[in-house]
Amino acid sequence: MLEIIQLPKTNTGNNGYFVIKYFKKAVKSPMFWMLIVYSVFLIRAMQNEDPLGFPYPPAQVNFKTSRKYISSNYAASSRLGNHLFELASVLSISRDLQRMPIFFIEDCYHEKMWEDTNNLIPGLMNQFLVINGSVPRSIRRTAFHEKCCTFQNPSVLEKVKDEYLHLKGTHYQSWKYFSQMRNELIGFLKTPNNHFFYLPVSSESTFVTCVHVRRGDFIRVGFHVADETFIRNAMDYVEQKENTCRKHMTTVFFGDDFNFMDLLRNGTRSTADSYVSQNTPSDDLLYSKANCDVVFISAAHSTFGWWMGYLSKGNRVYYTDIQYTKDYILETGEFNSDDYYPPHWTPLKYAGSDNLTVVQSFK
Repeated sequence: MLEIIQLPKTNTGNNGYFVIKYFKKAVKSPMFWMLIVYSVFLIRAMQNEDPLGFPYPPAQVNFKTSRKYISSNYAASSRLGNHLFELASVLSISRDLQRMPIFFIEDCYHEKMWEDTNNLIPGLMNQFLVINGSVPRSIRRTAFHEKCCTFQNPSVLEKVKDEYLHLKGTHYQSWKYFSQMRNELIGFLKTPNNHFFYLPVSSESTFVTCVHVRRGDFIRVGFHVADETFIRNAMDYVEQKENTCRKHMTTVFFGDDFNFMDLLRNGTRSTADSYVSQNTPSDDLLYSKANCDVVFISAAHSTFGWWMGYLSKGNRVYYTDIQYTKDYILETGEFNSDDYYPPHWTPLKYAGSDNLTVVQSFK
């Protein structure tokens, strides 16, 4: 252990000698080098690592129990749409394999992921055994779902006999993982705390079209974002296609670029019947469940837009066909349209390179 030594009172000229003497003694101490190594590690962590992602201590779990368990790596620093894909998929896989699903709170991001998801859909989180702490090293990691947006049949996991099965995949962006769970997931949603008093209410006399717009970070990372012309023409197509006889047609815009959505709203036929949501993401999804008769997803790969459509009241969804965009995810080979979009949703594209009419895209 490093000794704390009080230097004797002496003249200034001898102080340097004693400092060097005791410094040499300290250098020989293992504790001194432990402190140096720890300090270097701490400095590098502060410079290069996100402190919110600093792992919590390993969780304490029991082995040789009467049950088998399943957990997964999660993209916990991502947003709500990704969280819903991951948790719904892991829950469904757990049922296929007859395992108890576990959610390890591994760091601050996982803690926030749990809080945000539980705030929207508590019934889903109640299906998981929540454990504070990182996944113990004694639990083996199993490769599964290594591509974000392609389906892998969970039956390949049946041969794994580990008591604790921990999957290395993330995102799980495919409706096929939970293809029979739509009604159950809708039932898991919480009851809204407000009644969205400034937004229109879907009824026998009012038809609500919900348009989701994602721009912001999508522009920076290379995901496709639809421009004003495409969105307007797509809205015209949806209105003609629905051909509703209801008396009152309304439109609500949702998204992250309020200036752009105001531009879209001001360009509609009647601004009095168009709205821009100011709600939280959770409330936007709850509003969709209760009021969106039809949903148009303008950003082809928006997971939040996807869930707005999936949970919507009308279950009638239109989306920009990603195959006719320059979305960079197409180049990665990690995206399969059939796995990502449910088959009853309608893809839209321009009629041609020099024809800005929006039409349905057929395979």
